[in-house]
Amino acid sequence: MESAAHLFGEIEAAGLAIANSWKIKQTDDLDKQTSHIYKCHSLADLQQYAAEKGLTDSELMYSLHRWRNFKRHEAWQSLLFEQVPSISLSTESFHKKQDFFIQANGEEIPFDLKVSRYPLSAKPGLNDKELAEWFYQNQSRQGRFHLANRFFVVGEPESALYSIDLARDTISEFVQSMSKFRHFVRHPNGTVSRAVVLRQTSLD
Repeated sequence: MESAAHLFGEIEAAGLAIANSWKIKQTDDLDKQTSHIYKCHSLADLQQYAAEKGLTDSELMYSLHRWRNFKRHEAWQSLLFEQVPSISLSTESFHKKQDFFIQANGEEIPFDLKVSRYPLSAKPGLNDKELAEWFYQNQSRQGRFHLANRFFVVGEPESALYSIDLARDTISEFVQSMSKFRHFVRHPNGTVSRAVVLRQTSLD
């Protein structure tokens, strides 16, 4: 796993090339067309792959956003591993429902990490449990859909997600009082998910 400092540096550089907005609807077909992002370690790699595959401008922008989000996910996961003493990595690198486990009360609880801005279509001022419920209810119904446990890191605004100093403070607060950030979300089918919600807010 790359260091958090290095990864946060990468996503900060990517932010200079694209706006903090997502204007193309996410689909399985587009995800497949831009799956090369997982092989790219730099923006130069990403642009080279895009040229070789003949991506359109909109597909290139889609891949840039996906790559930054992928690296953002890696950056936060790396920082969690640097600061949370009770965390362990999933043995399956691309498991759809498990990025890591956090030990609590003698139990290893699996979580899928989701790093996102506060959703534009959500009602302003939702509390943490309401926000977790919103994310579950409004997630994609395609290949990424699931009701497993999730660890949400939410940027307000999105740019706050790219500050390693703010991120360190947020995770430190979580480590000091984990129970404050844990919630149980009951779904219409009766399934109950465990959700952790960390708010990453700008000082501006």
